[in-house]
Amino acid sequence: MKANTLPIRLMLNKKLVLLLVSTMFSSILPAENQLPDTMVYRTGRWFQYVPYGHSLYADVHPDFVRMDVSATSYSAATNYGNPNNKYGGHVFAVFGGRISIWSMDFQQRRFGLNISQTFNAQLWMDIFERTTAPIINTDYRVGIPTLTFIHRFEQSGREPVPSSVKCSFLKNYSIQVCPFKHESTHIGDELVLQRADKGYALRRVNVSYNYAEMLLTLNEPENRYIETHTFRLGAFVLLRPQEGWYFVNSSDGAVNNLYTNNTTHLNQAGQSERYGPSGMPFEIWLQYQYQSVCSRLGFQALVSAEIRNRAMYNYSLTETAVSPLPRYGTADNRRFTYSIFAGARYNMPHYDGYFSRLAFGIRAYHGNCPYGMFRSEDNFSYIGFSIVYQ
Repeated sequence: MKANTLPIRLMLNKKLVLLLVSTMFSSILPAENQLPDTMVYRTGRWFQYVPYGHSLYADVHPDFVRMDVSATSYSAATNYGNPNNKYGGHVFAVFGGRISIWSMDFQQRRFGLNISQTFNAQLWMDIFERTTAPIINTDYRVGIPTLTFIHRFEQSGREPVPSSVKCSFLKNYSIQVCPFKHESTHIGDELVLQRADKGYALRRVNVSYNYAEMLLTLNEPENRYIETHTFRLGAFVLLRPQEGWYFVNSSDGAVNNLYTNNTTHLNQAGQSERYGPSGMPFEIWLQYQYQSVCSRLGFQALVSAEIRNRAMYNYSLTETAVSPLPRYGTADNRRFTYSIFAGARYNMPHYDGYFSRLAFGIRAYHGNCPYGMFRSEDNFSYIGFSIVYQ
């Protein structure tokens, strides 16, 4: 009896070893060398790059690395050196990323799931200012992992498509959800000291809030070789709308100079604190991106545009008089902002993964300022040269 069961045990042990080895290699090998779809369905892939769910190139707050050297409109609140010209040279740097934690394709790659971690840090510098080249503002965004689901209407490989094969217009759609994200912004030290020296009533406004985000995308550009028209609708909503987008405490400025419908209260440090009104506690945007067919040398044309509706914060950064009584006002105004990127991208041959794409072009923006406490500044615009490393 034992002799008959020995071959069966050996067979089961071999299958167990095969499953363990397959699971290990599924997170290491490239997609084209991985396991059959039935095995991937059971194991998934750990920490392997996925080509969908990433920010489009016109995104104001993207999850990739970008640097813009731009001619930027001056305002009294953001101008440290006080020159007479209307525009000055500024640098906007983005240090962002999207790291895939776990992904899975099933039904012959018709469907896909991905859990990824995103982060974003933005730096705004006036490097051409002669006195100190100040940092004007920094923004930080981080949250819990994001879930992305994609439904493909056709196969989307990672290799060039033969010219004889015509791809359909509708390639896929995706849904992306993150139930918790946090944004925190900080004005540069040089501007904090300047605002204190000049006696501004609001020396610093604390822009810090939590939100949930959702994206709906038609035609994810996951195949970098083919012509694609991508459309994306995005929105996020404040998780605690009663606290608004920003607040001021007495150590940072005159709380009465903040228009609000909320009463003053004490924070954990015992200081007076006042929240700004949230009004409509959400932000919504529509994006479009076009990529041309990739050439044999790896180059393709890119055009990306965004229109976004967001709050313009309801306070003045140039007042020096302190309000003796609390100011009660209406909610923050809403503004449409516009962003566009036009240029070319180089795709590294025979490798499709992290840092395999380098784009360069012209980037322009107009609307209220999208950074930190300066979102109260209207008619903010810039245009300049942009490099994206993704």
